Amino acid sequence: LMGGDPSLADDLVAAAESNGVMPIASIGGADSAVAFRQATASGVIDAFVANLVALLDDVGYGGIDIDWEPMETADEPVVVDLANRIRAARAAATLTIPVGYLNVNLSKDLSGYAALAAAYDQMNLMSYAMAGAWSGWRSWHSSPLYHQSGATPTSISSTVDLYEAAGVPLAKLGVGIGFYGLCYSPPVTGPDQPLDGATILAGDSVMSYANIMEHYHDASARHWDSLARVPYLSFSSAHPPDGCGYISYDDEQSIQDKAAYVKSRGLGGVIVWEINEGYIGSAPAADRSPLLIAIRDHVLN
Repeated sequence: LMGGDPSLADDLVAAAESNGVMPIASIGGADSAVAFRQATASGVIDAFVANLVALLDDVGYGGIDIDWEPMETADEPVVVDLANRIRAARAAATLTIPVGYLNVNLSKDLSGYAALAAAYDQMNLMSYAMAGAWSGWRSWHSSPLYHQSGATPTSISSTVDLYEAAGVPLAKLGVGIGFYGLCYSPPVTGPDQPLDGATILAGDSVMSYANIMEHYHDASARHWDSLARVPYLSFSSAHPPDGCGYISYDDEQSIQDKAAYVKSRGLGGVIVWEINEGYIGSAPAADRSPLLIAIRDHVLN
């Protein structure tokens, strides 16, 4: 982990346990599907499972998160089998898996998701960066709670509805909250506008919440989309340092609305990508993680 320093894992596990939190090891990530297919091939999968179980036994994790990306339909039986093998070795292990958001204009075969839900304790939506400068789209939000039209076709609520219809229990479904946003270039200055050549200039890592607060946020530039239930920043010209005309992101207000939605639908909770991006090191100690505080106050309480 983090450059191969095993003491970091030990420290994280100890910190989690001392605060009554279960530490879970997430395996995989973006573009990990090829490696997962190699690791779960016949003759190899037993060793892979043994290594995962060793994380539980030797390091002290309470569970495993299988972040298989992208997970194709043909992969789903193997992903279920992997969970069953880990469960057979350690019945008490908590098993989670992230899944993608859905576009209401595009069909996706979800027939295998009920089986995935049965094998895993929680399926968590990666419901951030849910827009792009794509053909046929208008500008949209990074993590909209509700969707507006066929040209702005993504939202958390429509995604949840589609997973529920596929047989995924709502109590096993988590909502993703991004600690980063999307930056559109001019001429776009807000959501639901024609792109007219605009592109996405920055997203994950660069457009972190901390950077938004440091370089872009201003009360006069902030607006609230009462339909999508998220904030955004609007600028009349390219705003440095990244040249943004429109920035979509999550803040304390949108997290409060997402928390109310999670509770009203009986969902399993939330996930975050990623905690570091919400940390404002220059702020007073009590104010350095405002988004995490909002999650604590509105999701957990």
